[in-house]
Amino acid sequence: MTVLLLLIPLLLLAATYESISSAIVVNQAERSLMERQYFSMVTLQDDLQNAVDLSFKRAYISLTEYVINNTNTTQRFVSNASESLEELMKYGTIGGTISPTMGDVTLESWYSNFVNHLSSMGMSIEPSTPEELFNSHMEMLIGPIDSFHVAVRVKLKNITITDSSGRIRYSGDFPADGYVYSIVSVEGFEDPFIVVELNGLYTRIIEPCSNPYPGEEFGYYNISNSTQIEELVLDWCYLGLNDTVDVKYPTILERFEGNMRNHQYYLNVAAELRKELGITGLPLGLVTFLVPSPPQSDPTLLGALVSLGAHAPSTYTSVDYYYLKCAIEGACFPYFENTDQISDEYPTFRLDQTTKKLVFNQ
Repeated sequence: MTVLLLLIPLLLLAATYESISSAIVVNQAERSLMERQYFSMVTLQDDLQNAVDLSFKRAYISLTEYVINNTNTTQRFVSNASESLEELMKYGTIGGTISPTMGDVTLESWYSNFVNHLSSMGMSIEPSTPEELFNSHMEMLIGPIDSFHVAVRVKLKNITITDSSGRIRYSGDFPADGYVYSIVSVEGFEDPFIVVELNGLYTRIIEPCSNPYPGEEFGYYNISNSTQIEELVLDWCYLGLNDTVDVKYPTILERFEGNMRNHQYYLNVAAELRKELGITGLPLGLVTFLVPSPPQSDPTLLGALVSLGAHAPSTYTSVDYYYLKCAIEGACFPYFENTDQISDEYPTFRLDQTTKKLVFNQ
C-alpha cells in the first residue's frame, strides 16, 4: 500500500511530463509549418520580383540584338514589340526561335525551380507547371512609360500553396493587392529603327540630350544659341516629345516595329501603367535628328545614305523617323516638306512647324 502511494505522484509527474512534451512537439510542428509558410510567401515575392527584373532586362537586350542582327530581308522588324518581349521573358524565344542571350533567365525556368524548391520543403503549388501558369494563371502587361523607359506589370492569378498535411497555406492572386513591376531604361542601347532602316551601315546609341524634355516645365532650346544647335546636330542625342494633332512621334517600342500601327495601343498601355506608378507629364515619343550634310556634320550617315541610294527632298524634316521613311522607303508626306531651316551653319537641319514649336517654342 505504501509503495502504491509512493508511485502515484511519480505516475502523475510522468503523465504531466508526457502531456507537456506532446504540447511542445505540437507547438514546434505548428511553428515550423508557420515558418515554412511565411518563408515560402516571402520567398515567392522576392523571387518573382527578381525573376521579372532579370528576365525583363535580358529580354530587352535580346530583342535589340534580334532586330539589329536579323537577316530576314522581308521582315527585319517585329510586328509587336510588347508581345516579343513577353515571349522572351516567358520562354526565352522570339518567334519560336531560342535566344542565346536569354539562356535560362526566363520565367519558365524560374517557376520550375520554385516548384521544386517548395517540394523540397514538403509543400506544393498549383498550377504546378510553367505551361499551366502561362496559359491561365499569369497576367502580364508591357509598354512604354516615358520616352526613355519601358515597364512590365506581372501578377500570378489564382494560385494555391499547400503543405504536406494538406492544409492550404495560401490561395488567391499574388501579389494579393497590386502587381509586381519592373522598369528598364533604354539609355545606352542601340536604336533598332535607325540600324535596320540604314541596313546596318549606321547606328545611333540612345542617349538623352541635355534637356531631354523641352517644353514649359523644363524650358525650350534657344534657336539662336549655336551651342544648343550643335548639341542637337552633332551629339546625335534624343528628345522626348508628345504627340500633337498634326504629328505623332514613335515610342521606343515602335522603333522595333518600323511603323506606328500599334501607336494608340501603346498610348493606352502607357496611360494605365503611368497611373498606377504615379508618373505624369512626361512625353512618350522618342526623336533624334538626322543632318547628313554638310559632310562634316555626320559623314557616316551621309555615306550610308549615298550607299543605299537614299534620297529625301532637300526641304524635308530632320526628324529621324519621318526622314528615313521618306529617304529609304519613299513614304514622303507633304506636311514634312513644309519646313524651316534652323541654322545657317547646318542648312539641312530643318524642322516641320510642329517639331520646331515643341523644341524651340517658335
